[in-house]
Amino acid sequence: MYGAEHYASVGGIIDYNAVDDEQYIINDADIAAYNDALAGVQNALYYTTKMALEEKYEESMVKVSEAVDNFIVASVQLSVVEEVAEKAEVAQETNAVEDQIAVQEFVETNDVTLKQETVVEYNQSLEDIAVNAREAGAFLAASKNEQLTSLSDQHAQDYGNSMAEASISYSATNDILSVQWATNTGHIEFHDFLWGDYVTAPEVLGQGEMIYNDQQAYMYQ
Repeated sequence: MYGAEHYASVGGIIDYNAVDDEQYIINDADIAAYNDALAGVQNALYYTTKMALEEKYEESMVKVSEAVDNFIVASVQLSVVEEVAEKAEVAQETNAVEDQIAVQEFVETNDVTLKQETVVEYNQSLEDIAVNAREAGAFLAASKNEQLTSLSDQHAQDYGNSMAEASISYSATNDILSVQWATNTGHIEFHDFLWGDYVTAPEVLGQGEMIYNDQQAYMYQ
């Protein structure tokens, strides 16, 4: 184009074959190919169930971290109260003056009031950790379940829904992963897909104790 324009402006007579209609002209076959490609893009599932579940996992883990921070703050405050109780118990058992004085001095130099808001924050943080950790684990486990994700992807595609617009929730009580859309069309639930990923309370507590002991050993080595 630019070459033809240049030579035309200086009086050059270009060879007609310089503009090859087979190479530059848009014909019916080109139009059909473009439209087919466009339809392929429109129908492609670029944001998959796996990606949506991984995003839900990340969101839940942020909430877990926030709850752990709240738990630590409340625990520190409650540990002072626990220390008072321990010192008072020792003083009561020994009936020694020095132990009684130690309790009095500790109470005078520390804020040992057991506040209702601290107890509420402590209890709420435990609940938040449990709920969000359970959901995070479920979303991550589901994202790795190829049968579940492929079924969900196909279902969304069949109903013309986008996983980017899906609302995903999990019920640990019945092991139900639910995928919904605002249009209320194409709602799908997965029952009993994640039972194999459940861990018991003793396993959770045992793993927590192991991690804590490892951290203590590292800190004081």
